[in-house]
Amino acid sequence: MPQSLNHNGNTSQPRTQAERTATAETRMVLAAIDLLNTAGIQGTTLVAIGENAGYSRGLATHHFGSKSGLFTTVLKRLSSAWSKELTRKLGKNTGLKAITTAIDAHLAHALNHPEYIRTQNILWGAALDPSSEFKPNVAEFMRIQRESIALWVSTGQEQGEINKKIDPRRFAEQFYGGLIGINSQWLVSPEFDLATAYEDFKSSIVRLLRTK
Repeated sequence: MPQSLNHNGNTSQPRTQAERTATAETRMVLAAIDLLNTAGIQGTTLVAIGENAGYSRGLATHHFGSKSGLFTTVLKRLSSAWSKELTRKLGKNTGLKAITTAIDAHLAHALNHPEYIRTQNILWGAALDPSSEFKPNVAEFMRIQRESIALWVSTGQEQGEINKKIDPRRFAEQFYGGLIGINSQWLVSPEFDLATAYEDFKSSIVRLLRTK
């Protein structure tokens, strides 16, 4: 699991209250991810999370307040894990290289941690509910992703490697939508060839963006 989802304290020394709280949150977040993957939204109750994490039935309620509070935390932790992984793999790459690197990194993330991708998509779907309290968190994450993509395009245009007729913002919307669509098909269709879909997607993107 990405280290950002784990709490790595020094177990040889007595832990502070803050460390114990951080450990409890991590264990409950991981329990929630497991339940969402096996029991879905309805089966992911605060009571079940507390018990599956090895704590009292009421600790999750005490810690998160509500299912929405818990799901908000889960989304933040998953988003942070992906952002750190992407930043590490991008290095100093910009422009077209950043875009192709991001596609490869996203494929690797999906294959290495399908439970995270499934959890994220389950919660994104739940955010479509008009009463969802964590919809703003989903919208903000997606906005940040689109802005990063648009910046890669505009930087590539400045460097002369990406067609200047491409609208960075519009491209970012379609690019991100394409990745979400590919993952959605994979999650509901076991026979879906995710790796090939990503390679085809990357090839199409490169052809679209390159200067003529």
